[in-house]
Amino acid sequence: MAQVSTTQTGTIARAAGTVSLAVFASRILGLVREQVFAGLFGAGYAFDAFVVAFRIPNLLRDLFAEGALSSAFVTVFTDYEQRLGHEETWRLANNVIFCFTLFLSLVVLGGMIFAPKIVGVLAPDFGAVPGKLPLTTLMTRILFPFLILVSLAALAMGILNTKGKFFVPSLASSFFNLGSIVVGVALSLVAPRFGVEPIVGMAWGALAGGLLQLAVQLPLLLRGGDRLQ
Repeated sequence: MAQVSTTQTGTIARAAGTVSLAVFASRILGLVREQVFAGLFGAGYAFDAFVVAFRIPNLLRDLFAEGALSSAFVTVFTDYEQRLGHEETWRLANNVIFCFTLFLSLVVLGGMIFAPKIVGVLAPDFGAVPGKLPLTTLMTRILFPFLILVSLAALAMGILNTKGKFFVPSLASSFFNLGSIVVGVALSLVAPRFGVEPIVGMAWGALAGGLLQLAVQLPLLLRGGDRLQ
């Protein structure tokens, strides 16, 4: 019994260590991202527009990606795994992921269609500054699909955690920051050549970061769930 306890303690310690390392890397990259953002744009017209545009999918992320829905799914997934076995569990996962993605796609589509009204409610004073409201609306439409990516990434993280996989899911947010920096800066530099505000490149960078946050977990997720489709 003591040997089992020692083994379990060692496993928990290793998991905690890898998670801490991954979170530390994510925080460092997050700091770099903020410094790059500040260096390129500072505070002002463009920064205000980006903050409001990114705030909208972030508010919804708190509800879907990190809220009760995600937690409930992980709880049910664990229960199915223990009682009904691998095949039934992944059949459930397929159905939930499909329905979840379909629902979020409708939310995103509605958000993109009604983006001008949403921005007008959240930042009514933007209309007084020429060009600020259209810029914020454009970036809001670009960033709305981020909700789907980050929500699916959260589900993937929850599933992998139930399988005892902690490092890659914890490291996933680092890839969000990395994608935001690399893609965002690159597009910000070339955007003016096409008559586009440089800050729009950062919006596309954030979306690319969300895609990377999901994509980095998929190989491990697919390896564990043979029937995930």
